[in-house]
Amino acid sequence: MMTRRLMNWAAAAAVALLGWTSTPSQAQEWRGWNIHPPDYPVSKGMDRFTELVAQRSNNRIRMKTFHSAQLGQQDEAIQQMRLGSIDFAEFNMSGLNNIVPSTQVLTLPFLFRSVAHQHTVVDGPIGDTVAEDLANAGIVPLAWYDAGARSMYTIRPVKVPADLRGMKIRVQTSDLWIDIIKALGANATPLPFGEVYTSLQSGVIDGAENNWPSYESTRHFEVAKYFATTEHSNVPEVLAVSSLRWRRLNQADKDMLRAAARESAQYQRQLWAERERVSREKVIAGGAQVTDITDRGPWQQLMEPVYKKYATDPRMADLVRRIRETP
Repeated sequence: MMTRRLMNWAAAAAVALLGWTSTPSQAQEWRGWNIHPPDYPVSKGMDRFTELVAQRSNNRIRMKTFHSAQLGQQDEAIQQMRLGSIDFAEFNMSGLNNIVPSTQVLTLPFLFRSVAHQHTVVDGPIGDTVAEDLANAGIVPLAWYDAGARSMYTIRPVKVPADLRGMKIRVQTSDLWIDIIKALGANATPLPFGEVYTSLQSGVIDGAENNWPSYESTRHFEVAKYFATTEHSNVPEVLAVSSLRWRRLNQADKDMLRAAARESAQYQRQLWAERERVSREKVIAGGAQVTDITDRGPWQQLMEPVYKKYATDPRMADLVRRIRETP
């Protein structure tokens, strides 16, 4: 039985479809979803995308992005996009894992050697493979955005995996993340993100993991002063269009949208890199001590049980192999 919320979305989708019977030359109003606040790099990247589309379509395609999750949380937005009541959005991979299994590969730990390696992978044939799977599920990727590498921050210094042994590390509520922390010899402690500061302060946990901007903006550096650049997770995000909208576009508009999206991705990546740099400087100025991990080999070796559990499907195992072999 359909929930009331889903029925509302379906009704909105039906109304939206009525507007899609127009020819490609007629004006189109598009609704976009974004979970981040307006000043976030992702939000600014999306704003650049909508500006470029308006310019290049002579304002024939008019897009409005609803930032700060105004149209619901990510799981809700994904369903709305598949129904057609949201036209475009920027998603992280976690909410897509159960819908499109190949997206799980991009979330595996220590898979990307660097940010540059990640860009090469997602902007090339491997990214195209995952994009095709997403399109078959009703979500057509146009470009890949950055979300930053996640690293460990703790109440004691961490230089090698053994230093984590016995520590209680906050993780997201996810079997994969629990298994990653266990493989490192630490005790995984699922907690809501909003409870991390007080839990570090009270000793409920000994550390957490996240990217530089999150570590800085939440002021977690005040209660967990040791940051180790493990960069164990570097998961891309995707700027996408509803397949229901996409199928009604002519080829010229599709090409224009892809080009605009990819330009916006380059802009967003530059903004993200700058945001990371500023956040790192702020936490160091605030007393954080940073250990730069240069040899991730010992960390990666501990992840083999995780890969055996989450990348056993032959197709996913092949994607992992191709990513590792990408120069």
